[in-house]
Amino acid sequence: MRPDVTVVEVPQWQGSSSVTAHRLRAGARLLSDLMPAGRRVCVDVADHAGPQALAVNALRCRAALERSDGRFAVTLGGDCGVELEPIAAAARRYGDRLAVVWFDAHGDLNTPGSSPSGAFHGMVLRTLLGDGPADLVPGRPLKPRQVVLAGVRDLDPAERDYAAATGIPTVTDPEGLVEAVGDASAVYVHIDLDVLDPAVFRSVGVPAPGGLTPDRLLAMVTALARRFEVAGLGITEYEPARPEDQDLLADLIPSMVEACRWSVAGVVEPRARAAWPAGSAEEHAGWLLRHTPGVRRRRSNSAVPPLAGGETTIGDIETFYRERDRPVAIQVGAGLDDLDTFLDRRGYRREARTAVLTAFTDEVVATTARAETVPVDLDAGPERWLRAFTELDDHADTDAVGEKVISRIPGQVGFASVTRDGRPAGMGLFVADAGWAGAFCMATRPELRRQGVGTAILGAGARWAAGQGADRLYLQVEADNDAAWRLYRNAGFTRSYTYHYRIAP
Repeated sequence: MRPDVTVVEVPQWQGSSSVTAHRLRAGARLLSDLMPAGRRVCVDVADHAGPQALAVNALRCRAALERSDGRFAVTLGGDCGVELEPIAAAARRYGDRLAVVWFDAHGDLNTPGSSPSGAFHGMVLRTLLGDGPADLVPGRPLKPRQVVLAGVRDLDPAERDYAAATGIPTVTDPEGLVEAVGDASAVYVHIDLDVLDPAVFRSVGVPAPGGLTPDRLLAMVTALARRFEVAGLGITEYEPARPEDQDLLADLIPSMVEACRWSVAGVVEPRARAAWPAGSAEEHAGWLLRHTPGVRRRRSNSAVPPLAGGETTIGDIETFYRERDRPVAIQVGAGLDDLDTFLDRRGYRREARTAVLTAFTDEVVATTARAETVPVDLDAGPERWLRAFTELDDHADTDAVGEKVISRIPGQVGFASVTRDGRPAGMGLFVADAGWAGAFCMATRPELRRQGVGTAILGAGARWAAGQGADRLYLQVEADNDAAWRLYRNAGFTRSYTYHYRIAP
């Protein structure tokens, strides 16, 4: 587990109808113990029952989430009611671009008037949709089209009628799940552990026959994480009853969390590779081998491993680059610790620690508005922009990059530059692709730094990206570039993941 994950433990029991609901407190702790993290927060839930306790718990959970400092948050219950604030926070952040995938044996779509049990954990999703106890309904309710039920098999009549009337789909396989989520920008993944088949997992209070196997659940969560940005993850309703169930979770839970944690990489990396095309890109046993003659930059001449690593092919990778008289460089990214260790033992040195930062386009537009007085040219076109690139870029291969990379970028490209006294003062390159836009080649003439040039370029690029339908931005910055970090953080960017290169001896 990475240190930039926040675990929020919420041992709430008051929303459950289970006669053994007291076990939820131990369940939350045991789930938390499976996931060491840089930050762990245990919410001090109310010690009394009743609706007021749920409202108190929700407020405390919200406060805990606000202290997560942009880290990926995993919320651990407790009953399903602990998901009120995490999902409400995701809805505030992503708006209509969010989908909620509700893994559960039950729909949790009852209202106080329709619920057979009167227990809140059977009303949580309906409350998030705007129909629930007045003091628990979020300020921005979800819309039914934002919800997908996964593995649900035990609906009360009123829940079945509501789902049918509103068109909320139910799916049980990875392919159908991705299709049902559709064109959402991000998903929140809720998991009630009773979604699992009680034939293999019994430590829940309200089991239902049938259900998903652990492998199927992991496959569905992984399919989501590979296609969408995961806005948050909640795991609930664990009532520990058997040691073998804890053993099952010890394998399952970290795997699901890891898949969700690195979801942004799965969304951004293919776009980043397309935005900076290699002269040639060959596939070999799941690896992508990039090679661009004449260009010396790592991103143009490096191997990208598959998600599972692939140690057995290293000899072939080395032969590929040495035959082309290039250093053997491997980009080691999200979740590839085993590969990184293997390369380290093989003598590969570590270079260029890089962070990928992301932001919402409208937030960058707002935070950079103060620099709109600096005129930015976004209509220069590639030829004039490349002249600025040649003067401002500090690499020796600018001509080759212009010919073999910049001129071959597909799709929508924004060439941003600032001129002062007839000379280039700053530049940036923006590439839009299916809801995202990447910022590349940001540079400012050294003597003009801290005068708003970089901020103005970033703001102009964000406004251009918004015009191309890109509501998210990404960029890459090396870990030791303090000036760039300040610029991007002030503009609203936060770190999503990191990678580095391993270079053969």
